[in-house]
Amino acid sequence: MGEKLASLNLVENGKTESHEKQEREESSPLAKPPIADSVNVLLKQALHADDHALLLDCLYTQDEKVIANSVSQLNPSDVLQLLQSLISIIQSRGAVLACALPWIKSLLLQHASGIMSQASSLRALNSLYQLIESRVSTFKSALQISSCLDFLYAGIVEDEFDENATIPVIFEDKDESDEEESEDAMETDQGSEDGEALDDEAFDGVSDFEGIDDMSD
Repeated sequence: MGEKLASLNLVENGKTESHEKQEREESSPLAKPPIADSVNVLLKQALHADDHALLLDCLYTQDEKVIANSVSQLNPSDVLQLLQSLISIIQSRGAVLACALPWIKSLLLQHASGIMSQASSLRALNSLYQLIESRVSTFKSALQISSCLDFLYAGIVEDEFDENATIPVIFEDKDESDEEESEDAMETDQGSEDGEALDDEAFDGVSDFEGIDDMSD
């Protein structure tokens, strides 16, 4: 009987723990990735209310599938309004520019024919084209400046490396036999020089003696 009661208590405790765990999971919202439907709803709300902050929240979504599905569900009026909003964001030169590029790319790919059919979109497309041309025109000069800076930096690093490089010290180990041979050679040279000096003095003495004999004659 006691074992049955203990087993019943274990079963009831297990059910209670599982129920509490389920309640905790339901009560604590988990961070889920955005889906196309929710982003599409928020995007339409932002465009209809002209809410810039809400539009930025939508643009922070960088999933290509979510962007494509959200853009595909827009009507022609929303497409034009989103295009104008994206162009104004690109002109601002802010950090959100990187977030706006995937959206404007998907918008032009999916709604190019609809955008071209509206006369009011020509001004927006013209401003977008001029903006792209101005950004591309500065790319060449910026690339040249970057290359010059890289070259100068590499030269500075090489100079610092040369200054910090230590001059190697070379030690020559000589044997005692080599030292003795060099000393003997030096003594031999000195002896030959002394002998030559004595010969010169003797020769001078003989010549002087001959000169005296000539005078006596």
